[in-house]
Amino acid sequence: MKKRLPATRVYLRDIINGYYVRSEGDFEPNYLITKDARKVYRVKVVATVVREPVISEDETYGKFQIDDGTGTMWVLGFRDDTRFIRLVKKGDLVQIIGKVAEWRDDKQILVEGVTKVHPNMWILHRFETLKEKVEHVRKAKIAFEIYDTYGITAKAKVIAKNKGVGEDLLQTIDELYTIMLEQRSQEFVEEAPEETFIEEEVSPELIEAKKAVLEILKAKDKPISRKFIERKLKEKFDPELIDEAIKELLAEGEIYEPEIGFYRILE
Repeated sequence: MKKRLPATRVYLRDIINGYYVRSEGDFEPNYLITKDARKVYRVKVVATVVREPVISEDETYGKFQIDDGTGTMWVLGFRDDTRFIRLVKKGDLVQIIGKVAEWRDDKQILVEGVTKVHPNMWILHRFETLKEKVEHVRKAKIAFEIYDTYGITAKAKVIAKNKGVGEDLLQTIDELYTIMLEQRSQEFVEEAPEETFIEEEVSPELIEAKKAVLEILKAKDKPISRKFIERKLKEKFDPELIDEAIKELLAEGEIYEPEIGFYRILE
């Protein structure tokens, strides 16, 4: 019996911004490569169900939508897996394990298991996800430096091993760069050259909103509610911009949500 690959804790944003890879072999699993060079075969996420589940009339297909504060995504179940769709309803906080899929450039999760969880699980998930992410980024930074200097040569592999970095991470970076290069080449064909290599700029208004949110949280040594933040900043920023700023700060690990709707600086 083939061993099931481990599930990686991720934010939905990691999935949305990642690159989906369809394996060439018939028996090889598809996977996702995140922008920080993690190869992910199965995911584990904690999120809120934001749309009522839907199941087809012949009961061979079902789906519901989730939101974890960094993005939204559809969770799908086919055939026997539609039983998982029946376990949840809108408003439930759930932990989901599944495989990443892609349909018409939209990432999705093919559910393998779902459990309703206590709000404390939201905090634990964020902590463990951030912890794993920080540890990976530490190694990835070394691996990127080695790759950028030596490529994926024998020398690079020796240096990586001596620095505690696995050869598989170098391979993943090589694959990531190849995908990014192919994507940029395609964009170059489809779009004007001057638009091809321009990175997406963060709006000055969003930067200011994030700073303002951080200042409010730093001034209080306790969790602060979203309503309080919106009330304090309503003269300067629209509610939509404040919401985007909070989501960005959560995704970046600058703040966390000790309870739903309340935020605090991550020290």
